[in-house]
Amino acid sequence: MLQIDSIEISYGAIHAIQGVSFSVEQGEVVAIIGANGAGKSTLLKGVAGLEPLQQGSILWKGQDITNVASHERLRLGIALAPEGRGVFPDQSVRDNLLLGAYAFRNDKERVADLLEQEFKRFPRLRERSEQMAGTLSGGEQQMLAISRALMSQPQLLLLDEPSLGLAPLIMREIFQSINSLRDAGLTILLVEQMANQALRVADRAYVLETGNIILEGTGNELLNNQAVRAAYLGSH
Repeated sequence: MLQIDSIEISYGAIHAIQGVSFSVEQGEVVAIIGANGAGKSTLLKGVAGLEPLQQGSILWKGQDITNVASHERLRLGIALAPEGRGVFPDQSVRDNLLLGAYAFRNDKERVADLLEQEFKRFPRLRERSEQMAGTLSGGEQQMLAISRALMSQPQLLLLDEPSLGLAPLIMREIFQSINSLRDAGLTILLVEQMANQALRVADRAYVLETGNIILEGTGNELLNNQAVRAAYLGSH
């Protein structure tokens, strides 16, 4: 479904991503793990079209989308739930969700069905549907960010650090929703610093270090890899 070939992304003299290649097959959950500053979020922004590439290419179902704008990638079926949630704080929860379905704005029945689907996924969003998004808790904002991305009915969901700053109970709920999406057949590219949780839901995973992929394997293989455990999972 997605083929990343030797991409490079720089911020001035800083080479954030250096010749990275990987693939995502339809129906997979693929995780990118690594320490802070490894380049994980930059990599996801490159896939979403929010950061230009200095080199390399991105193929989507065989089509070269390297120079395709981010909003056009969304129309092709690639949606991003960004790090830090990125909700519109002065808009209601409902309006944030409706913005996610902007491409379908003239199909009121479809939008209503999508809205109901997300309210069932995260009942707290229904309870707070008229509340301003900026007044939600961090966990509720993360739910909103995921649901807003899903309102576009993506074929590939890019999830950037969904557990960031969340209490353990809320984090568990977020990862349960990721499991449910995987079971429903959605393809997911997950960037996550909480490597334990990411590897448990991932079919395959890559370890990113200072802009380079240094290791790859199935989620279970990396979960049980001693070097990965020592570096990212703790000795326990």
